[in-house]
Amino acid sequence: MHAHAHLGVVGVFVLMIVTVSYKLVPMFTLGELQSERRAWWSVVLINLGLLGVFAAILWQSQLKFIFASVIVAGLAIYGWEILAILRARNRRVLDWGMKYFLTAIALLIPLSAVALVLAWARLPMTALTMQLENVYGLLALLGLVGLAILGMLYKIMPFLVWFHSYSRQIGRAKVPALADMYSVPLQIAGYWTYLAGLIVAGAATAWSHEMGIRWGCGLLALSLAIFAVNMGKILSHFVRPKIEPFARKNFPTAKNL
Repeated sequence: MHAHAHLGVVGVFVLMIVTVSYKLVPMFTLGELQSERRAWWSVVLINLGLLGVFAAILWQSQLKFIFASVIVAGLAIYGWEILAILRARNRRVLDWGMKYFLTAIALLIPLSAVALVLAWARLPMTALTMQLENVYGLLALLGLVGLAILGMLYKIMPFLVWFHSYSRQIGRAKVPALADMYSVPLQIAGYWTYLAGLIVAGAATAWSHEMGIRWGCGLLALSLAIFAVNMGKILSHFVRPKIEPFARKNFPTAKNL
C-alpha cells in the first residue's frame, strides 16, 4: 500500500506539478525558463528516486533513505529553477492565484523533511513517529496537491469563462477584465483560512488531538466553501455574461455650432 501510494502521489501528482509549473509559472509571471539543464535534472532525479523508493518499500530495504534523498535532491533543483524564474520575471506583483500555487510548492520543504525522517531505517516506532505518516499524507494531498489545484483553478477558470463569454465582444462592447470576475478579498480570506486549517490539522494529527483535528478540518471546509463561492461568481459570467454598450459620445452638430 505504501509503495503504491508513493508511486501514485509522487509519480503522478508531484511530477505533474513540477513539469506543468515549468510552463505555467513563466507564462503567468511573464518570465522564462532559466536553465533547461536544471529542469531536466530535476525530473530525472525525481523519477530515479521514485523507482528506488518503490522497490525499497516493497522489499523493506534500508536503501529507502538514499533513494528518498535522490527525490529530495531533484525537488531542490526544481526549487532552485523556480526561484530563478521568479527573480527574472517581468510581472513583479504576483496575484493570489500564483500565491496559492507558490505556497503549495513551498510546502515541499516541510514535506521533504518529514519524508526523510520517515525513510530513516533506525527511526524508533513511537506514537509520534507513527502519526507523522498521517501528517506526511496530509501535507502531500491537502497541502501540496490541494493548494496547487486551487491556485491553478484561479488562474485558468476565469480565462476560460472570459474567452467563451467575451472574446467575440472585444471592440464591440464593454466587457469585464479577468480580475473583475471574482472577489480578491474572498481569495485572500480563503488562502489564510486554508493555511490555518492545514497547520491546525497537521499539528493536531501529530499529537493525536481529536478536537484540534476537527477545528482544522472545519477551517479547511470553510476555505473550500469560500472557494466555491468565488467559482460561482466566475461561472455566473458563463451563464449571464455582463456585456455593456460603450458610452455614446456627443459629437458637435451644426445646431450646436
